[in-house]
Amino acid sequence: MSGMHALHKILIEHAHPKPATVTPGEFLEIEPDVFAVQIGTNAEYADRLESDLAELGVKTLPLKERMFVFLDHAAPAPTPGIAAGQKRWQQFFRSRGIPMTDAGAGISHLIMPERGVVVPGCVVALRDSHTPTMGAVGAFAASLAGGMLSLFALGRYWIDAPAVSLLRLEGKLGKGVFGRDVALHINGRLGQRGAQGKAVEFAGSFVRALSMDMRFTLCNMGTELGAMTSYVQPDRITLDWVKGRTKKPFKVRETDPGYQYDEVHEFNVSDLGPQVAAPHAPDNVKALGEVEGRAIDQAFLGSCASGRLEDIAVAATILKGRKVHPEVRFIVTPGSREVLKAATRLGYIEALHEANAIVTNANCGACPGLHGGILAPGDVAISCNTRNFVGRMGADAEVYLASPATVAASAVAGRIANPLSYL
Repeated sequence: MSGMHALHKILIEHAHPKPATVTPGEFLEIEPDVFAVQIGTNAEYADRLESDLAELGVKTLPLKERMFVFLDHAAPAPTPGIAAGQKRWQQFFRSRGIPMTDAGAGISHLIMPERGVVVPGCVVALRDSHTPTMGAVGAFAASLAGGMLSLFALGRYWIDAPAVSLLRLEGKLGKGVFGRDVALHINGRLGQRGAQGKAVEFAGSFVRALSMDMRFTLCNMGTELGAMTSYVQPDRITLDWVKGRTKKPFKVRETDPGYQYDEVHEFNVSDLGPQVAAPHAPDNVKALGEVEGRAIDQAFLGSCASGRLEDIAVAATILKGRKVHPEVRFIVTPGSREVLKAATRLGYIEALHEANAIVTNANCGACPGLHGGILAPGDVAISCNTRNFVGRMGADAEVYLASPATVAASAVAGRIANPLSYL
C-alpha cells in the first residue's frame, strides 16, 4: 500500500508514541481531543466506576477539560427509575466540577459539531454506535467498544487502525428524492456487514455538492454498514460551516494521492427513487412502490440520522395547508435546540402545529424506544430514525425507515405514500 489516508494521519497525530506510518490492523494508544460521555440511566454503573477510580487512586480525571457530558436518551426522564439513574450520573460529574448539557440541548452527534467541540482533524471518543456521524466534518469519530475506564483513569485508549473503503457517489437527485434515500440505498446494496470494522469515506460529485445536513445523514448510515467510522474530506462547504462555530485551532489532513483503498464502491444517484427499509433490518431496502399503501399508526421525524433543519423544512413544506391523518400520530423531534430555534424562527414549527403534528423538545426521542413515541404491539410506523430492528421502538411493532419527506407525506395520507405528490 502506498501513501496514507487522512484518517490514519489523524490517528498518528494523537498516538503515543507517534509512529512514522500506520497500516490497517495496527494498534495505537490514542489520546483523544474529546471524550464524550452520556449521562446514563444505570446508577449501579456509576457506583462501580466511582469504586474503580478510587481503587486505582485516581483523584483527578486526566481528560476533565476535554470531557463533553450530555443527556440525549430519555431526556427528560420518562420514568422514576431512569430519573434515579440520571441523577446518580449527574452527581458523579458535578462532584468533579465537570459541566453537562441540559435535557433539551439535543443529540450529542449534532450538538458537538454545532458548538465547535468536534472539528476537522480531531479524535472523538464516545460509547454510542452512531458516533461516526461526526466524520462529516473530517474528524475521526469512532464508537468505543471498550476503553471507558482507561479514558477516565489514564486519558488514553487503544484502537486498531481501520482499512478504508471509498464510496464514490455521482449524479443529481430527482424531485422527491433526498439524501436519506441515498443513505438507505447504500445500506441496501452493501448490507449491514458491507464495511465491517472498516472506515468508509463518502466522496464524488454528489457529496461535494451536498449540504452539511445531508453529509451528516450519510455519515450516520456508516454505522449500519458495520463501519468503525465515516469520513468526508473537508472542503469549502465544511470550512464555512465550521469556522463560525469554533475558536479551536484545527488542521485538515489530506489523503495521499497514491493511497490504495481497501474497496471502492460506485453509485450513480441520478435514477434513484424514494427508498424504504422494510422491517426488520435497515438493509432490507426496497423501492417505495413495493410498500406504498401500507397503513400506518405513527410517523416519526427525528434522531441523529434525520433530525436536522433541512429535514424539518421539507416536512413543513409538505404539511403546510394540510392535516395529519386523524388515525396517525406524527411526532417531530428536532435533533438540537439550535435546529428547534431555527425551525421556529423560519415558521416550520408553526406549520407543523397547524397540521396537528406533535413537536417535542430536542433529544433522541422515539428512536431508542425509551419514550417520545413508543409503539404498541401491532403498531406500524414509518420513521426516519436510525434502525428498525425488532423491538427498537416498541415490542411486536413494525418500523419502516424512509426519508423525512416520505415520512411527512405518509403522515398526511395515513399510509406509506410517495412524497412527490405532496411537493
